[in-house]
Amino acid sequence: MLDAVLEHQPETKAGTAPGLRLRVAVATKEGARVDLHFGHAEVFSVYDVDAQGARLVAARAIAEHALNEDEDPRQTIYRMIADCQVLLVAKVGAAPQEALAQIGVEATNFYAGKSVDEALAELYAAKKAAAEDTALDAGEFALMHAMLRVADLDRSIAFYTQQLGMRVLERREHKKNQFSQAYLGYAPGFGGMTIELVQNWQREEAYVAGDAFGHIAIQVNDIMRLCDRLAAAGVSMPRPPRAQRHGENIVAFIADPDGYRIELVQAPQPDQTAALEEAKQL
Repeated sequence: MLDAVLEHQPETKAGTAPGLRLRVAVATKEGARVDLHFGHAEVFSVYDVDAQGARLVAARAIAEHALNEDEDPRQTIYRMIADCQVLLVAKVGAAPQEALAQIGVEATNFYAGKSVDEALAELYAAKKAAAEDTALDAGEFALMHAMLRVADLDRSIAFYTQQLGMRVLERREHKKNQFSQAYLGYAPGFGGMTIELVQNWQREEAYVAGDAFGHIAIQVNDIMRLCDRLAAAGVSMPRPPRAQRHGENIVAFIADPDGYRIELVQAPQPDQTAALEEAKQL
């Protein structure tokens, strides 16, 4: 069905019409909803979106764009949607999300489960509002944690708890990504500033002070609007907003002028919780 539609809709370049115009790739099974994992999609529907609405301009298949049979499918995807500003998916890993961000494509699962028409309309409205928005309400923002990479997690936990009186608030073992993680602090629960300690299992050489620092984290409200605003201001965003696999938080990473990473974290709003739960089933 897509092929029949495309015969009458020649491909256009984003940015040629006056006003805001977006080119958006969508991972969708049948064109109805944002319902495919980045790694499972074989065809991406590409739309041009402006004030007049969304128009389907291409259906790009990995098989048709691969340079040869041996090319990594991810590399094919990166190349064939490089002219898009945004990629909408049901799920996406941190690694491909960052790779896409490096070529200027914002991959997000924020619209997972929504109809394509609804998702594109909301996306355009958000980007348009961000381009016109100069106000920032940080009244409820708060510093959350600073992350340090350590050589021996147990040794570091012993230091911060026994020598500085902190308590372990949470500890996780990430077998798939090969690292251990612990949060330590003074206040019960996660009240107040905490330290996140990370031990990468494959790391053998000792860390030096410079590469041991990971990032600082800030709790924010309305993360999508904030990130749209930051993007419109030209702020580097290595990892656009994405719902976390191990929790309900929506997380993004930006970089300050010196390249230090800042993690932006938002707990899901009530109207987002149902959509995120539905996305997990896709």
